[in-house]
Amino acid sequence: MSKRIKAVLVLSAFILTTIGAFPALAAEKIDVRKMAEDLAQFLLSTRRLLAQNVDIINTHGAKVGEPLPQNAPYSFKGVIPAYMGRVIGEDFFKNTGVRVKQTTLGKGDFGPRNVYNAPDDWEKEVLTRFYEPSYPKGKGYGEEQEVDGKRVYRYAFPLYIEKACLKCHGDPKTSPTGDGLDMAGKPMESYAEGEVRGCISIIIPLAEAAA
Repeated sequence: MSKRIKAVLVLSAFILTTIGAFPALAAEKIDVRKMAEDLAQFLLSTRRLLAQNVDIINTHGAKVGEPLPQNAPYSFKGVIPAYMGRVIGEDFFKNTGVRVKQTTLGKGDFGPRNVYNAPDDWEKEVLTRFYEPSYPKGKGYGEEQEVDGKRVYRYAFPLYIEKACLKCHGDPKTSPTGDGLDMAGKPMESYAEGEVRGCISIIIPLAEAAA
């Protein structure tokens, strides 16, 4: 058997073990917190790259790694972190049983932009901690709980406003349409770089300890 085939088999076994077996995880057998942290970072990277490339996505003829075409038509396609994070999370849940969600308390009177991103009671409590100035930046929070009669591990990782986020969530005076709305037609909330925007919330099912 060639080294290449062996490598493929080893990688396949790893994927099946760590991804396909999600619904039957036992906290005693696998570092569930580390898994949750890695999932949060993966979605965070996806969000970051989408935000950084939104002009390439929406500008006709634009290509990654090249200057934006001058005077090219700009057409908003709806491919933004909020939407893509939601549909990726939904597809991931269908295939693994693990819930990955973006949520927020919003800012001031704005609240969450989208109903599907509204926090549940646990998320509200954790988000309130994240918004506290004394809470350590970049530190997630997780704990085991019982949800609908099943043991799960819940984890939340804070989301912070980055420079690329300000195009939609920054100063309303920078509105692309001059009316305080962003390219998606949502009110810009006057966030500043570094502020807490919300969190990535993850629910991983745990197998019974005796399993």
